[in-house]
Amino acid sequence: MMPDVLFEILTRTTLETMDTCKIVSQELKELINDPWFMQTYSLKTRNIFGYFVQTVKGNRHLSEFVPINSTLNVHNNISIQCFKDGLKILASCNQGILCCRKYENGSYQYYVCKPSTNQLVALPSPRKPGQLFERVALTVLKTKPFHYQIVRFSDDHSSLSGQDSYICEVFDSKLWTWRQSKNLVTVFGHQPSVCIGGIVYWLTNKNSVLAFDSTTETHSEFPTPTAVLSNDEGYEKKRIMEYNGKLGFSCEYKSEKLLLWELEDRRNCKWKIKKVVGIDKDEKRLIGCSLADMALMTGYRLQVYEHSSLYFPMDIFPFRSDWEPVNLKGDEITECSIVS
Repeated sequence: MMPDVLFEILTRTTLETMDTCKIVSQELKELINDPWFMQTYSLKTRNIFGYFVQTVKGNRHLSEFVPINSTLNVHNNISIQCFKDGLKILASCNQGILCCRKYENGSYQYYVCKPSTNQLVALPSPRKPGQLFERVALTVLKTKPFHYQIVRFSDDHSSLSGQDSYICEVFDSKLWTWRQSKNLVTVFGHQPSVCIGGIVYWLTNKNSVLAFDSTTETHSEFPTPTAVLSNDEGYEKKRIMEYNGKLGFSCEYKSEKLLLWELEDRRNCKWKIKKVVGIDKDEKRLIGCSLADMALMTGYRLQVYEHSSLYFPMDIFPFRSDWEPVNLKGDEITECSIVS
């Protein structure tokens, strides 16, 4: 098939078909991951690509959607504010849904929503709600029928081990209940999770990555690419993100450049450096990059913040979505107008 014809077909397909094409060949994967392709695809399909940027003002959480293609005015309608005021985003996924939380009536209420279709559903409370520390991940296991899981780690104040202990709870949309998994002893960082192929990743503050397999509910830990260097000084602002369907790791080096690695082999902890991008110190921008460079933009938060009106944003949640309603709870579809 001619490259131009293939490009035209791919830029008009569904998100699910596009993901399938990524595993057909390396050529298709590289084409789809190209920033120019993503902007063209977003323009033709009107599907949504960008970030939810979140901050705290007073005791309220504020969020704003920042699209990679600002020419699509329809993206201005993407918001979670119509659901409930002050919702805190806990996790996002690449299937257009968010997990959120709000303090209501003396306790925390958890929600799952799809902003593009104004769908919102309240979840039952976890067994250990209201913990001071929690890390949440959201992953879609199947799209037809829609099936998702939420993995939540919270601090265990009853632990007598003298170490940081965390309770793991898993919510399954099919069972519609939380259940407690095995305790996990480790040290977490303060960044959102990254979900790739059923594996949930968190960056710890020990210069390592925690990997949690949501299907087997087992975990492992492996070092970051800078942890294995003989001298880790000068590497700052470390982050993990999805990059070309794999785990990516980025950090600044002496405020001069941004480095991006790709995890080629998790079992053998093999990282490969993929990009080195200079930083314009005066403009506080990455040289030669646009918002469509999703992994680089997640790693370099200032450039995303420039496109947001929020003051001192704290978290970035990569987000993409179509406009098709999904069943967040069986056959129940809750519209924004009902819960507002």
